[in-house]
Amino acid sequence: MAVPPSTRNAPSPHAHGGGRLTLKHVAQAMGVSRTTVSNAFSRPGQLSEELRDSILSKARELGYWGPDPRARALRRGGLHEVGVIFHHDLSYALSDPTSLRFLAGVAKELDARQLTLQLVPKMGRKLLLGAAFQTTADAMIVHAEIGPELVPELNAAGKPVVLVDSMVAGFASVGIPDREGAALAMAHALAAAPDVVVVLSLPHSEPPRTQAGRRAGLLREVPATAFVGTERAAGYALGALRAGFPSERMRWLTVDDWAPETAAERVAALRPQLAAGTRVALVAMSDRIALAAQRVVRGWRGIKVVALVGFDDIPAAAAAGLTTIRHDPFRKGELCVRVLLDGATPRKLPLELVKRAT
Repeated sequence: MAVPPSTRNAPSPHAHGGGRLTLKHVAQAMGVSRTTVSNAFSRPGQLSEELRDSILSKARELGYWGPDPRARALRRGGLHEVGVIFHHDLSYALSDPTSLRFLAGVAKELDARQLTLQLVPKMGRKLLLGAAFQTTADAMIVHAEIGPELVPELNAAGKPVVLVDSMVAGFASVGIPDREGAALAMAHALAAAPDVVVVLSLPHSEPPRTQAGRRAGLLREVPATAFVGTERAAGYALGALRAGFPSERMRWLTVDDWAPETAAERVAALRPQLAAGTRVALVAMSDRIALAAQRVVRGWRGIKVVALVGFDDIPAAAAAGLTTIRHDPFRKGELCVRVLLDGATPRKLPLELVKRAT
């Protein structure tokens, strides 16, 4: 079906008079029926791909993002299922201690409401959120980072949404102050008077640079971002900046977020670069990374490891005597459901430095 020629003379975004946008306004702008516009959002198979894309594009241009999701849920007899769009694959979600605690918190609240859970994993290293947002779930918890290119898809989801550890204007978000936590970790590490600080970092949104350029770019206060890795990197850098720790004495090692235990290999490769007698502190963006590093540095001779700090406080951290940043992923999962379904106030949950043997 061809795109109607009348769209060439479509009204401006304010031609409807400034009230609440509806299907009718989009239909008038496109020169099609309200049913056709409705099909573009709820029954895309009824339309040609060209027509549907044109309708959705015009709707976004006007500022209309689909039928009211809560009204639609009520028409269907209420909400029945909540989808969690997850930032890794199923194997990670069901084995990572922090992820399991988060999902347990979500499950507790859904059980209390007799609702079901749909877990939509990241399949491979590219998450096709445009497809994920087509989930049949009635509402979504998006536990994945949302870049600017995905905001239109988020807006077009047409159902209640709450974000986890991410930020998009107009959407509720639940998280923790990652930057503050990383700064606490760095302060603890620097209190041990190291000669060198090694940052074991998850990948983050900063563009590739030389190591010197990366240190110079991070050792400053930067605006808040929607990315956990970037926030924690900024927190480490901020902690070093506040303490006056020289940037040339920091080493940044990126660890594969799909395989945190590969941190052991990265740390082992660093050992030949450290002079005998060097006092080393390590800060890691997760406990799994820190514990992998700990197994390696235990065997170092001639190098003094003066501090090792993780992030998350998983059960294995306490058993290993690991100093870490504690937060509560179970409570985060609970709050996400309450924000999503009950209108609870979204907020950042507290965290704290837990000092142990390292």
